[in-house]
Amino acid sequence: MGILERKEREKQMRRDSIIRAAEVVFFEKGLRAATLDEVADRAEVSKGTIYLYFASKEDLYCALMTRGLRLLLETFREAKPEDAGPAGALDRLGNAYLEFSRRQSYLFRMLSAVESPSVTENVSPAIFSELEDASDNVLGYVATFLQKGVASGIFRSDVSAHEAVVLFWVSLSGILNLKQRSSMFKGASALKADSIIATVDFDSLYSKCQTYLLDLLMPRKTGSAELRSATGKQKGSVKQSRAGRKK
Repeated sequence: MGILERKEREKQMRRDSIIRAAEVVFFEKGLRAATLDEVADRAEVSKGTIYLYFASKEDLYCALMTRGLRLLLETFREAKPEDAGPAGALDRLGNAYLEFSRRQSYLFRMLSAVESPSVTENVSPAIFSELEDASDNVLGYVATFLQKGVASGIFRSDVSAHEAVVLFWVSLSGILNLKQRSSMFKGASALKADSIIATVDFDSLYSKCQTYLLDLLMPRKTGSAELRSATGKQKGSVKQSRAGRKK
């Protein structure tokens, strides 16, 4: 290994150690209360060293979110969805996402803040570009299995892979977010026993949501032309019924 290669490797290792230290500090204090001095102490570097890699606390926070997305992509790949066919692949990916939310609960919560202006508005373009690329890589990976399903005729031909992957992401993330919040509320004894959230079995709901989303992708038994015809007849019957009542 040459001198330049070794220096570049050492630089990357130091950057990674700062990000790992930041994860601990942000977990304990939150973004607002945490300081770069605390991150520097945890990483055993000077505050000035941190500024060589990150221009602000928000930059560091977004770099940590990028790390979370890359770990999520690794989790998806470890599930080997390519061995299960398009429908089975989506089931495996959904289960892998659930497992990620359990094993990396703090990083999962951080990913919910990706679109928050309070986090991203002060981020440098280079750091934000890395975050966008990591997000696109995760969504793009899932989208490939949706595209394969459409191409093979397993999924409906009118399905947009990009729209479907966003629907999957938003639906499953929403359930997992509520699950984590309900757990925190229960721990703080702030959740009423008869509240809606307290009565929901989120693991069961997550599984049902996976099934519902797959059902939406499957070819309809009634063609669109027949559906429009049936809808038209139904509307006509309603109009006749209303006219009869008026008489």
